[in-house]
Amino acid sequence: MRKINSLHAFPVLILVTFVHLTDGAILPEGHTIDCEYYNQTDCNITGNCATQVKQCKVESDKLSKCFSLWSIDDRTGDTKIIMKGCFIDDQCKETECVNTAEPRPNNIHFCCCKGSMCNTEQKWIPTTTEATTQVPKEKTSVNYIILGAGLFGLLLILAVASAFAIRYRKRKQSNFNEIPTNETEVTNASPLLSNRPIQLLELKASGRFGDVWHAKLHGQDVAVKRFLMQEKDSFTAETEIYKLPRMRHPNILEFLGHEKHTEKLQPEYWLISAYQHNGSLCDYLKSHTLTWLELCKIAESIGHGLMHLHEEIPATKTEGLKPSIAHRDFKSKNVLLKADLTACIADFGLAMIFQPGKPCGDTHGQVGTRRYMAPEVLEGAINFNRDAFLRIDVYACGLVLWEMVSRCDIVGPVGDFQLPFEAELGQRPTLDEVQENVVAKKLRPRILDSWRLHPGLSIFCDTMEECWDHDAEARLSSSCVMERFSQINKYPTTQLLIENNTTCDDAKETTNCL
Repeated sequence: MRKINSLHAFPVLILVTFVHLTDGAILPEGHTIDCEYYNQTDCNITGNCATQVKQCKVESDKLSKCFSLWSIDDRTGDTKIIMKGCFIDDQCKETECVNTAEPRPNNIHFCCCKGSMCNTEQKWIPTTTEATTQVPKEKTSVNYIILGAGLFGLLLILAVASAFAIRYRKRKQSNFNEIPTNETEVTNASPLLSNRPIQLLELKASGRFGDVWHAKLHGQDVAVKRFLMQEKDSFTAETEIYKLPRMRHPNILEFLGHEKHTEKLQPEYWLISAYQHNGSLCDYLKSHTLTWLELCKIAESIGHGLMHLHEEIPATKTEGLKPSIAHRDFKSKNVLLKADLTACIADFGLAMIFQPGKPCGDTHGQVGTRRYMAPEVLEGAINFNRDAFLRIDVYACGLVLWEMVSRCDIVGPVGDFQLPFEAELGQRPTLDEVQENVVAKKLRPRILDSWRLHPGLSIFCDTMEECWDHDAEARLSSSCVMERFSQINKYPTTQLLIENNTTCDDAKETTNCL
C-alpha cells in the first residue's frame, strides 16, 4: 500500500474507509437512494474508470446523502473527480452538490447533497467579495475554526470506527480461518476480469445448496462452493463442521477458508477448499472402470474418512475435543477422488454434531438423497440418538460400495455405471417408490454371482450386506468397515488364488479373519 506522506491526505483516507463502511451490511434496512459512485483508487488498480450507480440503504431520509470529492488544476482549471458515493451527515441540506467554502490544500473540493443522483454534477461557487467583506475577519476565522473542529471530530470518529472494524476483521480471520478479501460490492463483470484474489474458472457442479467452481487462488487450484443468501444456514453449518478441532484428515476434504461477497443486494457466501481434479466418485465411475487395487484403495480411504467423521476424540492439552459427526447425505457424489485415487469425504451441509452429554435437539430426520435413505429414515422411525444417525451413514456407505464393485473389471467386462436402484426404479424415483421397495419389499441392489466367486469381491459383498441390513442395529460400524478394508490390502494373495485356480472354499479360509 502506498505510504501517505502528507497530513492533508488524511481526510481522503478517512473518506475511503467511510465509503467502504457505508457500503456493507452495517447500514440498517429501510429507505434507499441512488448515488453516483466512483473511486479513483479502483480506477488505478482495475483500469475500470467508469462511474456507477450505487443504491444506498439508510434508516431515514435525514441520512439520505450523496457526496463528491474532486480537485481543480490550478494551471488548466480542469476538474478531476477523486471519489463519489454515499454520505451520512445531517448538515447536507442542499439538493445540488455545491461547495461554497474555500478549497482544501492541494485545491481539493468537497460537497454533499440530498436526493437520488444529486452528486452527478458538482460545483464550486465561492462566496462573493461583497458578502465576505460584510463579515468581520475575526468572526470568519472563528467560523473556520468551528467548522474545522467539527470536521476533525467527525473524521476522528470515523477513524476510530475504521480501526475497530479492521481490528475486528483481523481477529475474525485468526479465529475463523477467513481468507482476507475485499468485501466491497462486486460488479457484474466476468470473475476472470476482476481484481479479486480468487478467480472463478469453470462451473463444475450445481447442487441443492449452491454451485461448485474450479478456481485459482494465488496460482493454486481451489474449489469454491457458492451459497446464495437463502442458503446461508447451510453455509454456516458446513463451515462450523470444518472448523471443529482435528477435522484435518487425509480422507476429509481440506478446508482452506471462507468469504462473504456482496453483489448488489444479494450476498454470496463462498466456501473454499482443495480442488480434486478427478472430481466425485460418482462422476469418475461413469467414465472409468476400477482395477482390484484401485477398488481396495478407494474403499479403504472411504472407511478411514467415515470412521474419523464418526469418531469422538477426547480433548488433549493442546487440542480440543473432536465430537462425533453424522454426515446425513453420504453418497458417491459427496466422495471426491484425489490424484492418487484415495478418497476424501465432502459436503457437510446436512451434517449433525454430537457434543458429549447434549441431546440431538429438534432436528428433521428425513433428510438426504432419497435413493440413499435408510429404511428407518424412509419410515420416519429414527431413534434420535447419535448411534442411530451414524448407522444411517453406514447404510449409504453399503450402496456406495456396490456402485464401486459394479464398475470393477476384476471378474470381466462390466456394464454402464448405474446408481443404486436405478435398474429397478429408474433415474428419478419418487419418495413413495423408494419407500415401497426399500421398506416394504426390502429391495437392495443386485449382487452378481461372479462377485461372490472372487475371494476379494466376496468380502465386499458381505460388507455391503452388513452395511445395508434392514435392522439398523445389526449394521457394521464405520470403524469395522475401515478395519475390514485395511485388512484386505494385507492379503495380496487373494488375487493370486484366482490366478492359481484355487477353489473358493480354500480362498475363504485365507480371508476367514476378515
